[in-house]
Amino acid sequence: MYRLLMSGGVVASFLQVVPITCLVGLIYVLYRVIKIKQQNSGINWKIEIVRLLFVCYLTGLLNLTITPQNFWSHIWAFVFVGYSGIELTLFDGSLNLVPSLVRWLQGNLLLGSWVKTMLVGNILMYIPMGLLFPFTFPRLSRQKLWLTAVIVPAIIEIIQPVVGRSFDIDDLICNFIGILLGYAAAHLLKKLVS
Repeated sequence: MYRLLMSGGVVASFLQVVPITCLVGLIYVLYRVIKIKQQNSGINWKIEIVRLLFVCYLTGLLNLTITPQNFWSHIWAFVFVGYSGIELTLFDGSLNLVPSLVRWLQGNLLLGSWVKTMLVGNILMYIPMGLLFPFTFPRLSRQKLWLTAVIVPAIIEIIQPVVGRSFDIDDLICNFIGILLGYAAAHLLKKLVS
């Protein structure tokens, strides 16, 4: 298990945050049970499940994007071997303000597997937000969704250099696309169900 968590790939990064995501999900369930009992109201299971998924998704997203680069590797190394040997760096992020497509068209970038993985990964990472948002907040207007699709990734990207990650315009573009694709899927799903 330790080897898998420390392998450094996309799967390892995802697996590293699963326990904290589950813990936050459990805390949220306990909170909702107490709240529902206090209000003595019925349970709408569909809404509660969607909200739980949204809370778990946000927990995972924030742990993958706004913690220092090796934060969870450091935690898991400490858990398994008692010392990580990994240094956490803050305020060490870089900036990329030129989209990869522009650099590729200029001949300054090869679209290798790493670039494609990052671009596709950044789209996929935000599809659940666009998908879950309309079900979690059913009264959310289309304009507010567009605003969310711009603001949430922007805030995350602005925070990233502070925690030793990088601000990348490609991430902003791909995250925005992911949210819109998720929203389109939610819209289609709502039409199919009704």
